[in-house]
Amino acid sequence: MAEKVNKSSYKKLFSNTIIFAIGSFSSKILVLLLVKVYTTYLTPAEMGVNDVITQIANWLLPVVTMTISESIIRFGLDKAYDKRKVFTVGNVVCIGGLAVLGIVLPIVTVSGIADKYLSGYSLLIFVYLCTASLKLVYSTFVRSLEKVRLFAINGILTTFLTLVGTVLFIMVFKMGNTGYLFSIILSDLISVIFLTFTAKLWRYLDFRCLDREIFSSMLKYSLPLIPTQLLWLITNSSDSFMTTHYLGSEHNGILSASYKIPNLVSTVYLMFGQAWNMSAILENDSKERSRFYTNVFNLNQCLLYVLAAGCLLIVRPLTGIWLGDAFQDSVKYSPILIYSSVFSCFTTFLGAIYHATKQTKRSLTTSLFSGIINVALNIILIPRIGLYGPAISTVASYTVVFIIRAYDSQKILPFDLKIRKIVTNNIILIAMVLINVAQPYVDNMALSFVSLPVLFILVFLLNYKDLWVMVKNMMPAKVVNAISRFLPKAKNK
Repeated sequence: MAEKVNKSSYKKLFSNTIIFAIGSFSSKILVLLLVKVYTTYLTPAEMGVNDVITQIANWLLPVVTMTISESIIRFGLDKAYDKRKVFTVGNVVCIGGLAVLGIVLPIVTVSGIADKYLSGYSLLIFVYLCTASLKLVYSTFVRSLEKVRLFAINGILTTFLTLVGTVLFIMVFKMGNTGYLFSIILSDLISVIFLTFTAKLWRYLDFRCLDREIFSSMLKYSLPLIPTQLLWLITNSSDSFMTTHYLGSEHNGILSASYKIPNLVSTVYLMFGQAWNMSAILENDSKERSRFYTNVFNLNQCLLYVLAAGCLLIVRPLTGIWLGDAFQDSVKYSPILIYSSVFSCFTTFLGAIYHATKQTKRSLTTSLFSGIINVALNIILIPRIGLYGPAISTVASYTVVFIIRAYDSQKILPFDLKIRKIVTNNIILIAMVLINVAQPYVDNMALSFVSLPVLFILVFLLNYKDLWVMVKNMMPAKVVNAISRFLPKAKNK
């Protein structure tokens, strides 16, 4: 049950979550819906190449930007710092990083070092990184201004533009992977222009006020996050590279499709996670922050376990409907990846505590274990058990890092993680994973049609009371009263 804390903190978290959901949900759901387009118009081999190109861009992004966006949100929300100076530093770092990339990338391309992975897309990757970097800086600064509604509108706009680009470049002109990159570049570019004019961001950009002290402080905060993000990317993307290396692009296409349903969990969490990141920073100086973190983490885990159990309940029929015939084997690996997404979200939640308290070096240290475990297990497992290897390595790496961060975060800010509830929920989820994994090899439909619904109900019953109590604290009273009419009185006590 949630303890009493200033309800305004919860209500702000709830309202920001809803607004971020409006901005993020449409784009994330679009990505999920477009899976059908990609699996229809692209072959498994093309999907594999597309995945590798995307991963390369994602690896380069934190290096090019020096993760300055993390400093922008942390320092921008802090009233002790001039927002003009924060935004100007962000732009200087971003432009400087892109300039270096503009020199290095042609050299790498001409030398042939990365021919296997760049596949002739080096120029497009550079343009993609330019627009993606600026969008990241500008949209993050808008969040630091607490213009969350504008952020939401921008998300909807980006969604629409991505849809238009996909239809135009992939479905109409049949440009394949090039069309995919074109659609992203177009949406990111227009997003930057939109935010600049609607938020009048030019008022915050003044190179004359560039402050050496703030510049140094922001880099000191963000630089440890470069290897941190790279290590997380290693955890997330080494699967793709090593699968391509050991098994080929076609198998990587299957693996890429296997992540689509697990991404539902991460997508829903992202809406909450963006709001939580802001709340963690804003509540950092509060005397009640320990209690606040306890209650919010409890809400977080209740939501994640119910969501993951729901995905494990429907993963097989959803795969059959959503993905093309060429990608049906992905159902063998998706359940394991759904389970891993829970711990991925847990580690992200705890990472926000490091950011709020400016303990970014701790974030780096704990992330190091994730990268080492993931790479080592991929090397060992992929050649021996195929695509089960990256799925198992992902679960192992995220679980270990969660345990480390759960212990380490207590040194910074002691709060109750509800360990007993975590253990109970995990036992049930593991049972659901094992049933799903065994289903293709065991001719017993009762495993899916009887056991899985029963286990889902158990997870729901274990979590719904605490979930409802927290939601009541966060929601406006009118909304709570309206919902309460449809619930038994016992639930509303």
